[in-house]
Amino acid sequence: MMVCSYTPEDSESASSIPYNGEVAVDVRIRKFEQRDIENKIKWINDENNNQYLHYDLPLEYDKALAWFEKVKQRTDRYDAVIEVDGKPVGIIGLLNIDYRNLKAEYYITLGEQEYKGKGVATRASYLLLDYAFYALGLRKIYLFTETENYSAQKLFKRLGFEKEGVLWNDLRIGDRFVHRYVYGLLKENYTNQTTIQSKLRPHFDVCFTPIVKSRIQENGNSIFIKRDDLLPFSFGGNKARKGALFLREIINGGFDCVVTYGTSSSNHCRVIANIAASQGLPCYIVSPEEASHATSNSRMIALLKATVILTSLSEVSNTIDQILEELRSKGLNPYFIQGGGHGNLGTQAYVNCFREIVKQEQDLGVHFDYVFCASGTGTTQAGLICGNSIFACEKTIVGISVARRNPQGARIVADSVAEYMESNGFAVPDLRRAEFVDEFVVNGYGSFNEEIKDTIRYVLEQDGIPLDTTYTGKAFWGMREYLKKNGITGKNVLFLHTGGTPLFFDSLDILFDEDGT
Repeated sequence: MMVCSYTPEDSESASSIPYNGEVAVDVRIRKFEQRDIENKIKWINDENNNQYLHYDLPLEYDKALAWFEKVKQRTDRYDAVIEVDGKPVGIIGLLNIDYRNLKAEYYITLGEQEYKGKGVATRASYLLLDYAFYALGLRKIYLFTETENYSAQKLFKRLGFEKEGVLWNDLRIGDRFVHRYVYGLLKENYTNQTTIQSKLRPHFDVCFTPIVKSRIQENGNSIFIKRDDLLPFSFGGNKARKGALFLREIINGGFDCVVTYGTSSSNHCRVIANIAASQGLPCYIVSPEEASHATSNSRMIALLKATVILTSLSEVSNTIDQILEELRSKGLNPYFIQGGGHGNLGTQAYVNCFREIVKQEQDLGVHFDYVFCASGTGTTQAGLICGNSIFACEKTIVGISVARRNPQGARIVADSVAEYMESNGFAVPDLRRAEFVDEFVVNGYGSFNEEIKDTIRYVLEQDGIPLDTTYTGKAFWGMREYLKKNGITGKNVLFLHTGGTPLFFDSLDILFDEDGT
């Protein structure tokens, strides 16, 4: 099963946008906790709320606690609390989350009478639907409602749900039978709505990136390339895929500036600067002086008007703290992103990507035995490893390090895997089907050799696909060498092209040099 680390409680997803001219309030949803049981009992037992709720009334604490203990670790449902200006006012969630068929059942109960009719249910529902469609990757949300529940039906219509049919005598309540409507909402219809809540969605929605078969066959293995460099934002790449989730948190959380870290070659910093610019937000990038030189990425960062703060590598952490403190002292609400998008959101992006790969295998009629990627901060590889476990696949996930050496590099990837799996209620997998390979680092981050340059030329000639010396060229070279050195043959191998197209143009000049080390 699949569960997402981008959850409304992590970001405290929020909407403070006025609805139909009403006074704006801060509406958030967060995961249901044991402390919410008393409120749930009060709301469910309120006769103003329970006419169409089919509970065994009155709901009592012991029974509600037993329910909570039973469901709190389940991944086939998501139970949340609606808050207005920090006050709990109702419950909302998803039931029967079906990751194979990509659908789930929606429910909502607004418990506090004073907040009814003020757009709170609408805004909370948009937050939940954003989570379901864009974070969990579901394709359909459905619901059941009694035919006489007219007020609820107005809400469902406003959200974009369509009536799909009627279930006659669907439930027996005491000595009577009730009829229920079935409503459904498809992701494509939700995305196309021109509602006020469209402001809560990113300007780009990550879609499947193509998998192409390379003309290059290595040691009898068939090589395929997944083109994440074609993601439709800021030259694509794995940082754009991660950036989609960061952007959603920035918008939903009401942040008004962005702070991150990276070198002048960083694809991550380019994408984050572009995301901030797209929202009209100031962006601050802390960068080590030791790795500061002009690159296509650094020029784009300047073009996007991000502020770059240079400091020594040893002072990066302190500088970040100082900038965040200074921004907060000015009354700003900065959103901080770790270098390279490290953390559960970055891992989540490549759990999502792994789900794409599984679907594409079915479409292409091929099974990939190995998946290779460039491994820098480690979350891309960690996400693939987590996906491999969650979807019960048996692929070998190989990260070709572009900077770190073992044992530190492997430990960072393993820590990211454990953090993500534990936070989402999954067992931490063993890493026997995962490798962090550091023998192709050359002289460290940004260094390269003639073999890497030859690899870039060869892939461009054969497949028309650009690689770069810092990330993808090094990883593709390492993959080919790994397959040869380990005597792997007759396998289907997938290379994840994590992007960095601007850096390819930086490579044009040095592709003619004798030595780039």
